[in-house]
Amino acid sequence: MATNSKVSLLLLLVGISLVTFPLLAKANDHELREIKMSLYFQDNSSGGPNSTVLPVVGLPGKLWTFTQFGTIYVTDDPITEGPDPTSATVGRGQGIFVTASLDGLYAHVSFSIVFTNEAYNGSTIQIEGSSKQLEAVRELAVVSGTGKFRYARGYVTFETYYLDISTSYSVLRCNVTVRHY
Repeated sequence: MATNSKVSLLLLLVGISLVTFPLLAKANDHELREIKMSLYFQDNSSGGPNSTVLPVVGLPGKLWTFTQFGTIYVTDDPITEGPDPTSATVGRGQGIFVTASLDGLYAHVSFSIVFTNEAYNGSTIQIEGSSKQLEAVRELAVVSGTGKFRYARGYVTFETYYLDISTSYSVLRCNVTVRHY
């Protein structure tokens, strides 16, 4: 009788371990990871047919400019691996921003980095916050993500890498630090 109890206990322990160990292994597949990357937004706000940033509404009787309170812009910038516009495409920066302070120094930003490259194709990172437009470095929050960046949290910084005022073309370096599962 004691032998049957020992065998039953042993079988029970083996059964529990067969169920538990695969669950623990799967849990390790979902550990929090941190990724850092630098991306380059190719920004064309000339107003011409190749513009990637356009004002869509503003205050009546006022110029629709980046520093005019109430001006809303829509953006669809190509994002590349390097600062050169011919470097490999990573995705698109799609969203809106609005000049949200009376003095024109701050814009409220809400947009997605939509990845099209092989490594993250179809995944997104959602960015939102108040941007100090005229600062050398502007920091915004990563508030979410999809695909490989599901449950993402973190921050991004933007720096103007290149600016040609005569053509309204700029390259913005976006340094991304994101934690995700």
